[in-house]
Amino acid sequence: MSQDPRIYGHIPNVPVFTTFRSRDALIRAGVHGQSQAGIHGDSKDGGGAFSICVSGGYEDNVDNGETIVYVGSGGQNSRGEQTADQSFDDSRNRSLQISCETARPVRVIRGRNKKSFYAPASGYRYDGLYVVVRAEMRRGKEGHNMCFFELQRVREEGDKDLPNRRRLDTRRLARMLRQARK
Repeated sequence: MSQDPRIYGHIPNVPVFTTFRSRDALIRAGVHGQSQAGIHGDSKDGGGAFSICVSGGYEDNVDNGETIVYVGSGGQNSRGEQTADQSFDDSRNRSLQISCETARPVRVIRGRNKKSFYAPASGYRYDGLYVVVRAEMRRGKEGHNMCFFELQRVREEGDKDLPNRRRLDTRRLARMLRQARK
């Protein structure tokens, strides 16, 4: 039996930093309600976004761990190329815009992304709640109008630092020190 993903805030019995092998596992756990889309929300009746999945789908996304600049939905062709403008009329983008207006927290899930130190090496990880602090339309790197959302991590009592993939490579460090001494 699947958990209903259409709730705001944490999902009961799913601790922050829980990992999942697939999108289907996220859906069964109720953490994210979309098998493909990055935004799961309700733009009707003042709803808002339930969750987002950050996995490198747009080149304008920036994941700084505690803050995320997230690009909205739409304008890509089947090959993932940005070919058109986005709009806040899109129901998914509107749901994140509503979350900005209401300050209702959104669940953030990170998927595998080689460009992000905060992404898991494989699968997906639930990384807690974030608040959308800014929603604006501006030009993206490809020249199209894009919906940009800035999210800030909600720190809760007992929170641990975000996991990251930065590793201290002791061999590389030793080489650098030897070269610096020469």
